[in-house]
Amino acid sequence: MSRWSFAASAILHIALCALALLLPVPVQMPLPREDSIEVEIVNLPPPVLQEKHEPVRQKPLAAQEDAVSLGKSEEKATPTVPQEAEPKDETPAMVKPSRMLSEEVLDDPRSRKARKELAALAPADQVEQLCGLEPMAQVGEWSKELRPDRVVAYAMADPKIVGNAFSADGAALHSKQDWYALKFKCELTLDHKKVAAFEFLMGDPIPKNDWGEHSLPDESESLD
Repeated sequence: MSRWSFAASAILHIALCALALLLPVPVQMPLPREDSIEVEIVNLPPPVLQEKHEPVRQKPLAAQEDAVSLGKSEEKATPTVPQEAEPKDETPAMVKPSRMLSEEVLDDPRSRKARKELAALAPADQVEQLCGLEPMAQVGEWSKELRPDRVVAYAMADPKIVGNAFSADGAALHSKQDWYALKFKCELTLDHKKVAAFEFLMGDPIPKNDWGEHSLPDESESLD
């Protein structure tokens, strides 16, 4: 048995050697060639530093709703102050006639003496007399119940002359047997010969007890 085992082992080795000789010889692959790369150093600009922005932190939804509700409650809590109405100007409006009448009165033949006396007065007195004639004519035209026959421009306040304008805020007008408070403004032409514009405001009757205080004659009849 040992003789046959040795012979079988020898035959097996011979067969393996023959099989090894029959296998192809492996081919060696060439190593890849490294290509050379030229490297150039470029001076790059310094990097731009970007500012860091803090992310906006949003309130939680519940906090936002609370803030909105708080704002609405504050709006409701703020009382609305009603605006006060501007006070109305209850001052009576001045009457402003469109047609001057003093010139027509002086042109009347019956006023010949008055024209002569007016021309003999000083300029300041001429202005006062001419501006005293206009309210008598205008008030008589404005009211058929009044019959003006005299005007005292300085009765309750001194009149004022500014340029071509003569104003009397405290004048008095006589009609029939009464004196009435009167306010007027009279503007003359440049030569002070004619009335260019006029406005007036009639007041209440002046109490008879005050006539003496304002140097107003106590007449029992009209001063015609």
